[in-house]
Formats: sequence, structure tokens, C-alpha cells
Amino acid sequence: MSTVDYPMQTMPAATRRLGGFKIRVGDPFIIASREENPDEGKFCHPGLWKSRDTLFLNWNFDQDMTDGRVADRPNGRLSRDGGRTWQRQTVLVPGGLKIVTSPSEITSYDIYTFEIPGATGRYRVPTWRSMDNGQSWGDMIWTDLQYPGTRGVDIYDPPDVYRRHDTLYTKGMYPATPPAYLEALFQKAGTRKRGRGFISMTADSNGTLYGISDCSRYVPGGENIKDERLFWEKLDWFRYPILLHTSTDGGRTWTYVGVVAHDEKHRVEPGATDVFTEPSLAVYPDGEWVCVMRTGSFKPLYLVRSLDAGATWSEPVKLPIRGITPHLVPLAGDVLALGTGRPDCTVHFSLDRGRTWPLSQTLFNSTGSVPDTYANSTSNIQLTVIDDHTLLYVHDASRYDANGESDWLKNSGYGRIIGRHISVEKSLRAACISRLAGTCKPLIKLGQRLIQDSTETIPGAVALQRDRKKLKLDGKLDDPFWEGLKTYTLRRGDTGGSPAPGLETTFRVAWANDALYIGIECRENDMPNLNIGSSENGDQKFWDGDNIDLLIQTQAHTYYQIAIGPTGTMVGLDRESGMNIKWSPGAEAAAQRGKDFWSIELRLPIVDPKSATFDPLSGIAGQKPTDTDPWHFNLCRQRARGRERTFYFFSKVGSALFHEVEMFGRLVVR
Repeated sequence: MSTVDYPMQTMPAATRRLGGFKIRVGDPFIIASREENPDEGKFCHPGLWKSRDTLFLNWNFDQDMTDGRVADRPNGRLSRDGGRTWQRQTVLVPGGLKIVTSPSEITSYDIYTFEIPGATGRYRVPTWRSMDNGQSWGDMIWTDLQYPGTRGVDIYDPPDVYRRHDTLYTKGMYPATPPAYLEALFQKAGTRKRGRGFISMTADSNGTLYGISDCSRYVPGGENIKDERLFWEKLDWFRYPILLHTSTDGGRTWTYVGVVAHDEKHRVEPGATDVFTEPSLAVYPDGEWVCVMRTGSFKPLYLVRSLDAGATWSEPVKLPIRGITPHLVPLAGDVLALGTGRPDCTVHFSLDRGRTWPLSQTLFNSTGSVPDTYANSTSNIQLTVIDDHTLLYVHDASRYDANGESDWLKNSGYGRIIGRHISVEKSLRAACISRLAGTCKPLIKLGQRLIQDSTETIPGAVALQRDRKKLKLDGKLDDPFWEGLKTYTLRRGDTGGSPAPGLETTFRVAWANDALYIGIECRENDMPNLNIGSSENGDQKFWDGDNIDLLIQTQAHTYYQIAIGPTGTMVGLDRESGMNIKWSPGAEAAAQRGKDFWSIELRLPIVDPKSATFDPLSGIAGQKPTDTDPWHFNLCRQRARGRERTFYFFSKVGSALFHEVEMFGRLVVR
């Protein structure tokens, strides 16, 4: 692997910190270059994918032509050591989207589908499968897809209305005749009318595949429009839908789920022609899904969210991020990585599943006019997971070429594919839970969110609205305020089983006057030996004794820790960037001790996130949690007898660690 210096244009290796994570961007290195292999095309628009232990990289043969994505000879690289060294591919790899569909199988879907003659809204996509980790590919076969409300089109002979509206025609970018290598494919399909295929695809831990597409030729209910001319007249040319399919049989058959987003209100300015396109989907095992979409070059990205496994979706939200070819990669700990291109090659990180993006790092600046070898880029990018703690980010880089074959090549050139390794590690300080757990887990694992045993689910709690006047905060839990609320139970942290008789822990939650109320009862069959670590607020000896720990992640903050003892004393920590002991929750707590129990009533006032920017050391910043915008939390009990510690958790059982943010339960107010 060779490293090179990119003066002015490329960021050198650097380390950034985000919350409890250390993010290191490695030096750039050349994966492939035209100087070494001029027969492999123009070296732009890289396509990167991973199959088990092998990385595959391909690129286009021309700059941006519609049918230039189909290579007619081998081009690309592969790596079997995590991207440190690369070898030239020796077989022709099918174009399009690739994904592992079984332990021994890789499937490749073309980016275009062919309309099935006489079957409106139904298409066939050219498909190839490899049974030897991409070293060879079987013959092309067809996979059926359904896109209701759409029409295929022959781009070489489209309807007149299509020519007038499609910007690629007005810019003269469509060729008049198809390239010769497509003729055989057209003959097999029996038509030249094509539609869109999958743009991105992901799989969950059960092997279910989720394919997502954009489509420029969609009319709601258009499958019922029999007249072809009427369909094109009704088409809104500046409103694209994002469509979702799912497969449970390794991608052999697909079920159309529905529309993820189809909204013209995102237009960034009057008369803008930007549309939703290039979607990227992140699927979490608790049913929360996130989809990010491009609208145009140099234009904002938009995000939609589902909390019911794709059945319904939120309204599109404009992100403070511009770019094209977005690629979402969900990591453990609710870290979400997002790679974007144009105007720059940039990587972004979120700690709350895309609600906020506190860290963005530009890797390559393509907007300058630097007269050197690496002065430009199409800024098309790819981002993928390498191993448990490493990402690979790739993009093209180019040079000005006065001898280029076209104006595009003279201005932008062609040159090389550049790679950057990015490591995401959990800092030792954040991974160690002080005396509370006594163990340390220095690295955060990348990939899907951790899942409990198949018989378990990540729990949730509902806080009902209550009248604050009906509560006297005294720790007794005997006021009408608490009546009718569901009681939630903690389980042993080491086994996930029920506590021993006489050691049960339960809690109830409520909401009143912009504050969260929690009532907690800890049964104790050894009250004479109740261990009180400290009776002073903020004393770190607090964790030597019996206590309750509440961990809260709001929409605006990841995350807070509030510990309360049997006397009602508290310690507050802001965990956003390590352990900030200067932060105060501004909470009120009252405790009660009885013959065989101790209990707590806790009031947590919530402050508006905007106010928190002026005083970040006071209060819990967030909005009232709702079904569409919940909080995540864990509530935990420590019972201390001498050196022995027993832990009881609401969420994430089977471990002594309860700070696993990815396993926090969901909290909503209704």
C-alpha cells in the first residue's frame, strides 16, 4: 500500500473524538491508476462491495453516460487483507449491485430492469450469481420485480414528452443508438424499455434482504392508467419516489413493500428541479430504520425514519449535509457513519441514529483549482465495513488533461481510485465503567446493532401524562399520581433471570409539566446491612454502595447518567464526551426506607436543546419523547455487600455492562 501527499486538496491522517469514541482517518493510498493500466477505462464512479473476507472494487469506463456502466472487459481490483494490498481482477464482473445472499453465494443485480411486455408495472432484472466468492459468475438469469405506478422507457426512442422533460436529453447526454454490447441483452429481454433497479441493499441478522430504489417514472395509481399518452401527461417530472422491496429467500423472489418517500416539498428553492434519488438504508433490529436520500449536486440530503420496520415513514427532514451518493453504515453503540460526495468527499458520524450529526470530516476537497496531479474528482464515493473496527472509504481523484478526449476529460481528467481507512474505537475511559462493572471493553464492534437472544426483545416503557398537583415528592410512591401506571421489572444482569425473592426491583414512569417522573421500589431482605456509599451529592464513593443508575439518551444528547442512593443523594455525569462530573441534572429526589424495601421518587426537568447550548452544564436537553421521536434509556440497580456486587437491569441482560447504548430501551410519552 503506497501513501502519497496530496497538497491542499486532501486531508492527511488525523484523529477526531466524538463522545466516547476515537475516530482515526488514515493516510490516502492509491488503489488503481490509469497511468499503470490505461486499458481499464476512465477510473471514475467507483463501486465497492464486500463478500466475506474479500473486497471488490470496480469503476466506470466513461464519465457519466447512461450505458457506460456496463463493462465489456475485466476491470477492477480485489483485496483479501482488508484493503492493504490489491490485485487486478481477471474475470468480467457483472455491473450493478452485489450482496451476499447465502454463506456460499453472491448475487449481482443490474442497475436497470426490463419492462415485461403487456404487464404494466412488472419488470425483470438481469441477475448473476457466484458460488466461489466472486471468482467466477454463472450465466445471466432473470429476477422479477414489481414497481406499481411506473412505466419503462426506451431511452433511444422515448415519447416526445419524455425528450422535452428529461434533463439528460436537454443536455445532449443520451446517445442516439445503443452500444453494440447491449443488443444481445435487448434481444433476450424482448424489449428496450427499461426501468430502475436497486440502488442499495442491506440484510438483517435473519438474512432478510431489503432493496431500495428510486424511480423517475412514477404516478401514484399509474398501474390503472391504460392509456400510455395519459400516463406521461400525468407524470410529475420533478417528484421521484423511493421504493422498498424485501426478500426472504436469498434474493430469488421479491415482495414490493411500498413507497418510502415521495414528496415535492423538499425543493430547496422555487423552481428547483432536484428530486429524491440515490437512497441509502440502515436497518436496526428493534424496528427503527433510517433512509438518507440525495436531492442534487451541492444540495442538501434528506432523511426519513420508520419506527415500525418500514410500514410507515416520517416526513422528510432536511439534513445539514450536502452531497451525492450517500452511504449509511450503522455501527454498534448507535454510531451511524455516512459517506457523501460532491461537493467534497466527506464522512459524517451520528450518535443518535441520524437525528444529529456532530462530526463531519472532509477527506478530499474537489472545489479548488490547484494545478497538481490530484486536483479534481467526480466525488463519487463508496463506504463499507472492513472488520470489527475499520471502515474503507474510496473515491476517484483526477488531473487536468489538456489532451483529454472530451471537454469533460480536459477539465476533470481521469486518474486514480483513492482509498482511506477509518477506524472507530471506543476510548478506554468510556469503555470502562469505573468501579461499577469492573471490566473494560476497549473496542466497539462495527456492523449491525447487537441483538439479544431470540427469545428476548429490547424493552420499552411508556410514560403517561399526569397531574403534578397529585404528587408529594417524598419517596413513598403512595400518591394518586402513580396510580394506573404500568410497573416495569428489572432482571439480573448476569443471567437475565428473575431476582431472588425479596430482592425485586420495579419502577413506574410519568410525565408532567415538561418533566419526567420515575418511581422506583427496591425490595431488600437485608435492610440492616443496606450499603450507603455516600450521603453527599456528587461524591464518587457513591458507587461503593447500593444505588440506582439511570442512563438517558434524548433526541439531542448521548447520553446522561444519574445515580441515586437510598438516602436520595445523587451523582450526575454527562457522558457525551467521556464523564463530565461538572454537569448537574437539576433533578429532585426523595427516598424512603422501610422494613424490607427502599424507594425513590425522582423528578427530572427537561430543558430545550437551544437553551442547553448556552448552559450545557445544567439540565437534560431534549424534547418530549414521542413514538416517532423517542428517548432511549436504561435503569439499573447495584446491590453491594462487601466486595460482592449484584446488578439488575431493565435492558441488556446477560452482561455486567449496562452502558451498551445500542441496547437501551425505548421511552415514549403518551
